Amino acid sequence: MISSFVSVPTKGRVLDLGTGSGVIPLGIMLRNPGKKLVISGIDINPEMVAAAQDNVERLGYAGEIVVFRADVCVPDFAPAGSYDLVVSNPPYRIEGCGQNCPDAAKNKARFEVECDLDAFVVTASRMVRNRGRVCFVFLAERLAELVNSFTRYKLEPKRMKFIHGRVDTPSKVVLLEAVKGGKPGLILEPPVVLFEQGASLTAAAVDYCPFIAKQSSCR
Repeated sequence: MISSFVSVPTKGRVLDLGTGSGVIPLGIMLRNPGKKLVISGIDINPEMVAAAQDNVERLGYAGEIVVFRADVCVPDFAPAGSYDLVVSNPPYRIEGCGQNCPDAAKNKARFEVECDLDAFVVTASRMVRNRGRVCFVFLAERLAELVNSFTRYKLEPKRMKFIHGRVDTPSKVVLLEAVKGGKPGLILEPPVVLFEQGASLTAAAVDYCPFIAKQSSCR
């Protein structure tokens, strides 16, 4: 969903913090075939790095997307201001809030075990150039924390969109885009509702992000 929301430059360097299997970099490339982008994806889990590299090669983007192992909490993998756009889908929950996963690596992807939200925001702010953009997808219930963290590290929120499972349910996910060193001025975009009252995807959701139709058909 973030690849449909984020403002992608015509050309430039993009960084994905905690890339996992490489979904966000691949989504950005598939959504922007005419743009000249070089995307770097980092992850601390070597198994996820290998999986992302395999996905990148299978889809033919080895020349545009590079995935490597690095720690978000130790932002020494590139000089400050190296990227035009930084994106991330950081761990959603604080450790102890929710049921832990028996797999330690998966647990780190879901919970703030070693790297909390502030660490992701600090690294994003460090790595993006002045007036560059940072875009996160995060839990709607922790929106106040996300906005406070962004503004604390000189990332001014500019665009926001809520994602709802159904029209009559509260939003669980929020998309937030900010500009480093930007002026105040936030646009709250129309929300996206994923499902009808049954289990079928809404036409608006598929129109907004065609990839979710493919994901849904694989369930």
